[in-house]
Amino acid sequence: MRDSHYPTSGDPIVFFDFETTGLCSKNDSIIEIAAVKYVPGAASHPHMQQLIAIDRPLPRFITKLTGITDDMLRTDGRRMDEVLDEFIEFIGDHTVVAFNINFDTRFLNAAIERHRRRPLNNVGHCALARARLAWPDLPSHKLVHLAKHLDLDVGVAHRALNDSLLALEVYFRSFEVERSRGSERAVSKTISTGAPSIIPTIAGPRQFRIEVLGTRRNQEPFEALCGPRTDKGTVLDIQVQLRVETNSNAVKVLLQEEVVGNLATRVAQDFRRAIIDGDLAEFRHFECSAKIRGGKISDSSTDGHYVMWLDIPQDDD
Repeated sequence: MRDSHYPTSGDPIVFFDFETTGLCSKNDSIIEIAAVKYVPGAASHPHMQQLIAIDRPLPRFITKLTGITDDMLRTDGRRMDEVLDEFIEFIGDHTVVAFNINFDTRFLNAAIERHRRRPLNNVGHCALARARLAWPDLPSHKLVHLAKHLDLDVGVAHRALNDSLLALEVYFRSFEVERSRGSERAVSKTISTGAPSIIPTIAGPRQFRIEVLGTRRNQEPFEALCGPRTDKGTVLDIQVQLRVETNSNAVKVLLQEEVVGNLATRVAQDFRRAIIDGDLAEFRHFECSAKIRGGKISDSSTDGHYVMWLDIPQDDD
């Protein structure tokens, strides 16, 4: 690592990534952990990578997405508590970076709580948030699309070590872009339980149910991430992103940087109004906890929409 965008001084930074059985940290499990410790000025950089054994079969769509199979976990997977301890020792008190740190830290904190380990307080940075600042006009900020934009070798997508290395490249190159513009903004948080989100979070005690409408084209990426859904599907706790479009009045709904639909027109208008009233107009990306109550192709012959119901927490004020 000798290119100009790599720092040559300073403290080590650990880049990490998890592969999981789904998107809900309460019900899903980590199946792979990887981390790379970037040591400024060093000729080599330590790394770790380990599959995790779980007690149930993998969802088929996760095997399709990651290439990880039940046989791989049975043969090479180790106990989560052992690997968690090794990961905690590996990161030490260093600054950590993940591509979508809100997602990874939810799973990390859930594992720490489940295995009764001491909460972590490392400073964390988000490579995804950095990418949105550095390249705001890209149509997609998915890691694989950013890698192609930067002419990087994509490698094996959705494997933890490869994604950690891509996050490293995105993160360091984003600072180079910002420096060339004469500005540099920090996007950080701690990874302790209850830490604030990097992007504004819509939160509150009251549930507000909305319909998210997507075309049939959106059904495939949605089910690839969440599994097949029906109008009587089980509730799925999940984090969704809301993206305010600048060239239209639409508000897109995304899961893991994958567009799965739009807020209905009236709800999108209310959301945009709330952003202005809350002095948040400078932001385009928001994140919120939600409960997916199910999804189906609309019965309407005129729209052909894929409908997803979200319960999104909203403040009472």
